[in-house]
Amino acid sequence: MGGDETVYAIALSVMASPAFNDVWESVSLSSSREAYLRCAAGRRPATQQYLADLYPAEPLEAAERIYRACEKNSTAVITCRDPRYPALLREISKPPVVLYASGELPDRPCVAIVGTRGADHRSLSVARRLSAELAQKGCAIVSGMAVGIDRQAHAGALGVSGATVGVLANGIDVVYPYQNRDIYKQVLESGTSCLVSEYPPGIRAGRWSFTRRNRIISGLSLGTVVVMAGMKSGALITARYGLEQNREVFACPGHSFDRAYEGCHNLIRQGAHLVGSTADVLRELGLEDAPEGREETMALDFGPPREAVEPGPLERHILENLTDGEKEIDALIRQTGKDTGDVLEALVNMELSGLIVRSGNTVSLC
Repeated sequence: MGGDETVYAIALSVMASPAFNDVWESVSLSSSREAYLRCAAGRRPATQQYLADLYPAEPLEAAERIYRACEKNSTAVITCRDPRYPALLREISKPPVVLYASGELPDRPCVAIVGTRGADHRSLSVARRLSAELAQKGCAIVSGMAVGIDRQAHAGALGVSGATVGVLANGIDVVYPYQNRDIYKQVLESGTSCLVSEYPPGIRAGRWSFTRRNRIISGLSLGTVVVMAGMKSGALITARYGLEQNREVFACPGHSFDRAYEGCHNLIRQGAHLVGSTADVLRELGLEDAPEGREETMALDFGPPREAVEPGPLERHILENLTDGEKEIDALIRQTGKDTGDVLEALVNMELSGLIVRSGNTVSLC
């Protein structure tokens, strides 16, 4: 697609009051230019307010600046007319007119794994294992790049050299939350994974943008697995979008009286597939001829690393410090007496190797 057409598509995507201006009805026209001119006819188009703080108030001017910023940062601009645009996402109601992407969009079946930011060790372990095993079966893992379950979903796929898609609630160049900057780096360096967003470069996340982000997570995926969620968890919004998009929804059960899993239990009562093994997900999605009788159930820990890893002196020091329980990363840096960068790099390698679990700023043994 030529640059001119891409600029008009971006202008459509940043236009204020998109429903009033018939943006989604207009994208079916023969070109983005024609669609934009139809939406702008007889009106004075304006850029959406949250974008106008950073970009010009006139949509075409804003689009030109966004396009130049993407060229400068080697960010791909994928319009809804582009053959690279994910086919499943195109099917949803009001899909993003434009996607911004860094990395490689996986050309394989996608499964979303989501859940609470405040996850316990058990659920983090389940998310990591489920992600790794689905990735090994050829699935790309989609999640929202948050701390907690999202982080382990991405790390599980990366740890087995699989593919993952991080869907952002902010501009493609904004690292949020900052403690996940190592996962951002791993995704972009993997050669098989990518970050995507419907927001232009430089845009910061707002509460509403996370909700909009969730429809893309489910929209990219054949099914959504909710690993751990209370009744107010944002992961339930992703599950609801999945149902509205006619996709499969799965939920992992917790203990009977554990309110942190109340959202998952409610999904199961409403008909979501209960996840007792990775085979359950693959079978329901038609991705494997899994036997009806389960041969194994989901373990509550990672088990041994998938590849033999020989920890170095720094890694052994960290493991020794974790034997008496979880530690904050700052405390580990002080206890090891090593450079901050060296400790952070060691922690990333240990997490991807399945030796530790990281949740926010705390680390514990698997």
